[in-house]
Amino acid sequence: MAKRHLPVGIDDMAAYVPSLYLDIRDLATARGIQYEKLANGLGLLKMAFPDVHEDAATMAAEAISELMEKNRLRPEQIGRVYLGTESALDGAKPTATYAVEMVQQRLGGSFRHCDVVDMTFACIAATDALQNCLDWVAGNRERIAIVVASDFAKYESDSTGEYTQGAGAVAVLVKWNPRLMVIPRNFGVAMDSVHDFYKPRRKEFTETPIFDGPFSNQCYQDRMTEALAHFREVSGANENALSDRWVRMAFHLPYSYHAKRIYVEEFAREMAAKGEWAVAPDAKTISQSVEYKSFVKQKLEKAQRASSLIGNLYTGSVFMALMSTFDADARENSRLAGKRIGMVAYGSGSKSKVFEGIVQKNWKEVASRFQLMEKLENRKAIDYATYEQLHHHQRLHSVFPQEGRFALQSIGTEGTVLGARYYGSFHLNGKAVVKRPAEKLLAVS
Repeated sequence: MAKRHLPVGIDDMAAYVPSLYLDIRDLATARGIQYEKLANGLGLLKMAFPDVHEDAATMAAEAISELMEKNRLRPEQIGRVYLGTESALDGAKPTATYAVEMVQQRLGGSFRHCDVVDMTFACIAATDALQNCLDWVAGNRERIAIVVASDFAKYESDSTGEYTQGAGAVAVLVKWNPRLMVIPRNFGVAMDSVHDFYKPRRKEFTETPIFDGPFSNQCYQDRMTEALAHFREVSGANENALSDRWVRMAFHLPYSYHAKRIYVEEFAREMAAKGEWAVAPDAKTISQSVEYKSFVKQKLEKAQRASSLIGNLYTGSVFMALMSTFDADARENSRLAGKRIGMVAYGSGSKSKVFEGIVQKNWKEVASRFQLMEKLENRKAIDYATYEQLHHHQRLHSVFPQEGRFALQSIGTEGTVLGARYYGSFHLNGKAVVKRPAEKLLAVS
């Protein structure tokens, strides 16, 4: 008899991606890297990059606002806003508090009785937030939570991580009887304390991490393998090939093609367990096999599409992969209702979580409103010189201020407001300014 699950999960999703992007071809030319290596080898085409006025708080606020507006929700109806980020703006005050303050400015109402929290564990923090909120919502049918992932994946210039950079936020609505997918509370978990990627306290603040790319890839693969094994155990999944169980798979994607590279060994084990391959060939042969190419096309390819046009989203990456999948399947009129989607999250440091969602009958109605590709098509390209100015904080004014968008207004400079951040919305009247009542104006044009 099939095990019954509480009907709790993801009801809707919304994404915000900065309106600026750098074509990877321009970065490749500037860095003397073969463009085909990045485009064809890693799946990198465009890099989303925040404007002067944008940060993790503004991006989170935009995603939350869109999610609430399209579902006609008021702040008083939301019991939790849990933010996963590794781009926090303060060592004590949660970035989520800045985000909900902005949402109140736009929507009115109050989050006074809402539990607002930041969670940090590299790229898996928003998955931790989701698991936590699923448990909380399951305790009462009236509860509604929003999980939001917001990050700027920034690396040093001319480093091996630079071309994977990206930015954006994804907000997730967690409810009973969700329209998108029910998530059984069977999470496979694997954790080990390692130093594959981290942001240590240094004498001078820096946004960029210390990382060992090859070691981090190996940690991801090890934790993933362990979490997959644990998922089989906790979910009662008897199938040796979990990829047969799942119609689609959404991975954390440091770069677009990462999932299809990292899953090769697991796929070989599955094939051997099913008796289809007596002896597993080497990784290159597997990746070029008809069987693996078919697997990638069916299970992974749709999740890669948005990543190619955005870059790494850190905590939001796995959720953007899910949105990209749903968006593509809705356009293709796929039949997903009742089927399962596998989720593979990873955060350096290191931890992996594997879980699944059961697609609901009204998923297509919800996914068709994402308008994800339309958003990505209506962005503004910047040249390499502008990218350099933004990357090194050399530009004082925004490249592309837009009416009504959230923006950092000012930062306190002394006394008890030293470092305090103040946000408002753009109001364009010949000259672009950020205006917030009872605060001074900051010119941004």
